[in-house]
Amino acid sequence: MLGGLVALPFPPECVVCGSGLPELGLLCDRCAATLAPLEGERCAVCGAPIDGPSLDLCIACGTRERGFDRILALGPYDGGWGVLVRALKFDREKLVARWLSKRLAEHARREAIRADLVTFVPMTRDERRARGFNQSRLLARAVAGKLGIPVRRTLRKARRTASQAGLSARSRRENLRGAFSALPSRGTRVLLVDDICTTGSTAEACAKALRRAGARSVDVLVVARA
Repeated sequence: MLGGLVALPFPPECVVCGSGLPELGLLCDRCAATLAPLEGERCAVCGAPIDGPSLDLCIACGTRERGFDRILALGPYDGGWGVLVRALKFDREKLVARWLSKRLAEHARREAIRADLVTFVPMTRDERRARGFNQSRLLARAVAGKLGIPVRRTLRKARRTASQAGLSARSRRENLRGAFSALPSRGTRVLLVDDICTTGSTAEACAKALRRAGARSVDVLVVARA
């Protein structure tokens, strides 16, 4: 009842479609119902689409050693999940982070993730100043709280990198080469949280830094998979 009363002078809108909501909330029922999980045949390690049911790994995961154990995503970037990520990342809708972190924690439990600590993809000081906050850190702190696992800043970004948007997979890897380092974490199971995974280059670079620092395993948890 209180939510409905507060909503009268300031009627909330659905983050995805912009339609009015009868009470305080984030999504209308229609948009909430469209937030689907990833569909189709997917690589068992990185979650990238693969050609048929006879395969369980994509070419990249089948032909080279990965730094991460697996990448898990709530759903595809196209559609509602992507709208939510952009609302958090560019519109600074931090209420979205709380909503998404609950879903991320639930997904981690469903997938039986075992972790000793939660960490996040870091930014340089200049990158953080330009955006105003690190959305991955915001998600990681909330996920860690819901899972009852400590969150630590174990990764450091040594230099500012060019935007990954529009780069090929190879160019993305080169763009991130040597960009991340990690604090010692020998024998630790790490859960790395980020907002989106496109080619997996950022997750790979961070996971390899964590492995060099002694991490026993690295699972990656993201909102959306492009």
